Order: sequence, then structure tokens, then C-alpha cells
Amino acid sequence: MKDFISKATFGFLMAQLLPGAVVVFAFTCLFSDSGSQPSGLGGLIVCTGEWWFESTFRTILFLFVATSIGMLVHALNWTVLAWLEHNYKSSRESFWHKRFILLQVFLSPVKMLLEILWLLVAPDIDSLTMEENIHKIADNHMDQFSFLQDFYLYFGQFYAHTAYALLTTTVLSLVCQITRPGHTPFTLTIGLYFLTSLFFLLGRVQLGSLFKAERALSNKSSKGNQPTTVRGQSNSEGRENDRE
Repeated sequence: MKDFISKATFGFLMAQLLPGAVVVFAFTCLFSDSGSQPSGLGGLIVCTGEWWFESTFRTILFLFVATSIGMLVHALNWTVLAWLEHNYKSSRESFWHKRFILLQVFLSPVKMLLEILWLLVAPDIDSLTMEENIHKIADNHMDQFSFLQDFYLYFGQFYAHTAYALLTTTVLSLVCQITRPGHTPFTLTIGLYFLTSLFFLLGRVQLGSLFKAERALSNKSSKGNQPTTVRGQSNSEGRENDRE
């Protein structure tokens, strides 16, 4: 029961529904009637509430749309990570993540857009698939593997998915700045930009820590599964003696 509550809270509500809801909020605010809605963050909340929560049907539809968008963001995040690992040993070892953190803070939203566009030049589907470590983990290390998943995965997904949702909101806020001058405070756009950067970097730190720990556990499992031999005896001779 405790595991179910944890997965429902962090795996679904925080990592799927919330990012999707942020995107729905942003699109609703952008396409709402600017003349009848207050501007700024308050306007975002008001226009969303009036449109989506005035009836049970719309509330259910909101939950369905938000969850669907959250799943789309989930797929996009893992596809980007898989493409990075296809080109580098791991995403955290890419040239970008070796730069100064302060530079990454200022330019991470731009980097996110470039990573998404970079997917367009992928040669095939196989290059966009992630190589999982689960098949390399020995049975006696599965408890440690599960601990790593619970400790890092849900939080990493929450940060990463929310970063993509905030990136979408930032772009829509910029569009609103152009199409409806004065409707959205420019300070809100700046705040969304740096909040996107923060969530993006925290997500990469969490997921990078997870992948790093999984790889160490995988190497430990591989070493533990190596056949033992008597000094001066070859592996083949050892297997013959075992059969005898």
C-alpha cells in the first residue's frame, strides 16, 4: 500500500499530471479572451478555472488532457536522453554539461530547444531507444536497484517533465508578449525562463545520479557473476572439473 501511494503521488500526480496541467494552463491562458480576463499569473489561474472547472465533464476532460500531455512529455524526455546517450557515453558527459553551471543556468532553456530539434537528424528509431540496465543486474542486487529507482527516478522525472512544461509556458508567454502587449508582465516571462533552467538542471542531476548508480551496480553484478578458477587452471579446465 505504501509503495502504491508513493508511485501514485510522485510517479503520476507530480511527474505526469502536474506538468501536463501546467501546459494546459498556459495554452488556456493564451487562447482566452484577453478583454475579459485579468493579466499576469492571476489571469492564468482565473481563466483556467472558469473554463475547465465550471462543470464535471470539463473537469474530467481537463484531467484526461493533462495526463495525456504529461505522458507525451515523459516520452519526449526519455527520447532526448536516449539520443544523448547514443552520441555520448551518458547525457551528463555531453560537452554542454561539462560547462560552468552559471552558463548552463543562463542558457539551459535554449539548450532544451536545441536538443529537441536535434532529434530530427536521428538516423533511425534504434538510435532513439534507451539501453536499460535491468537485465545486467544480478538477482541478489535487485533490492538495491529498486531502492535507486524509488530514491531518484520519480524525483528526476518530476523535475525533468516540469522543466519541459515550463519551457512550453515560457515560449507561450513570449508569444503573449508579442500578440498582447501588457497582458502578461515581462517579469513573469523572465521568472519562467530561469525556473525552467532550474528544473532542467535538477532533473539532469537526479537522473544522472540514477544512471551513474545503476551502472556501478551493473558492473558489480557482472564481476560477481564471473566464474572462479583455481590458480594455474584455465576456465575451460575449471568447467570440465565442475561437470565431473
